[in-house]
Amino acid sequence: MPAVLSVLLSRRAFPVACSSLIARLPKGITPLAVVILIHQTTGSYAIAGAIAAGTAFGDALTTPVQGRLLDRFGRGAILIPSAVVYAVALALLPLLALRHAPAAALFACALLAGSGFPPISGSMKALWPRLVTDSAAVGTAYAAESLIQQILLLIAPLLASALIAWFAPAAALWAAAAATLLGTVSFVAFAARVDAGTAPGAHRSGSALRVPAIRVLVGATLVQGLIFGALPVVLSGLAAHAGAPDVAGLLLAAWICGGVLGSFRASRAAFPSALARLAAALAAPAVVAAATGGRLVPVALAFGVAGLFLTPVAAASYVIVDDTAPPGRRTEAFTWLSTALAVGGSAGSALAGASIDGLGILPAVFLPTAAAGLATLVATRLRRWGRGPAHREEAA
Repeated sequence: MPAVLSVLLSRRAFPVACSSLIARLPKGITPLAVVILIHQTTGSYAIAGAIAAGTAFGDALTTPVQGRLLDRFGRGAILIPSAVVYAVALALLPLLALRHAPAAALFACALLAGSGFPPISGSMKALWPRLVTDSAAVGTAYAAESLIQQILLLIAPLLASALIAWFAPAAALWAAAAATLLGTVSFVAFAARVDAGTAPGAHRSGSALRVPAIRVLVGATLVQGLIFGALPVVLSGLAAHAGAPDVAGLLLAAWICGGVLGSFRASRAAFPSALARLAAALAAPAVVAAATGGRLVPVALAFGVAGLFLTPVAAASYVIVDDTAPPGRRTEAFTWLSTALAVGGSAGSALAGASIDGLGILPAVFLPTAAAGLATLVATRLRRWGRGPAHREEAA
């Protein structure tokens, strides 16, 4: 059995990982369901996009604050109340929409829901070192976390589509609210068993961003987020350019499937090196698209191969946080990565759209490669501090 699966399926890790996956399902369900619901009730994609952006903005805005509170007060005191706020606000959104509430009320509700979404991802990343008995397996544990995220990207949109098709967008949002509430309560309960008998880390004042390596890592992750924001737009443009707009999802699935398979590859590359390999890998589909005029089959295969290099980037960044963030600020440090990816993703979507309109689709395909290359340049500054124990993080 591959080492990643051995860690993931272990008796200690599996319940926690499964509950975290359930709690995070709304990340892939909510955007699609919100857009369809609001468009159906208002007839406006502009309003629908603004409401969907409200949930994402609220999430990105409050996640680091929640992470800091988690480090100070513990999971149960923060995650469960956050999940309740999210579930109530998200369940209220369809009721307001179906009653044709003003757009401002819909946006406020979406913003509240996003602000309440519990930072399960950062909590899970902070917990992984305790789920493995061998410190040498921490890198493998973070590869397992990346695998969970790739699985989430695959199944959540499919689940959302099924709920919308079989029932209604409102039902998809109510299911997402229930999943977060149930998953969060289960996650807190299973994580408490892992923490049993473990002395809590000392709380420290100040932000995790005081750590120089964390600041550079967040900057590199923000630029890296451009890739994930640009790819859906670029792939949709490629599919439309080829006269088959309906297959854009298949192109994205090829990239994600590559990421899933890449989770089983053993890699000990440092973060800058992993980013450099991803940049080189992303150049291949861009070159293939330019050489073939955007033929979809070879482009899809090239993106699938590029996806193989995605997991080492994520796992290496998590290891840096584990090495450099002090125990009293580790969850907050992980939540800053989530926020950086969200902000970078939003910018990447906008930049990709402008590039396609201004330059055409084939030149725009090189945007993810350029983003990965720029992220590599930012990440090389991490070599200044290297890797070391957490207590040396503020030596500079």
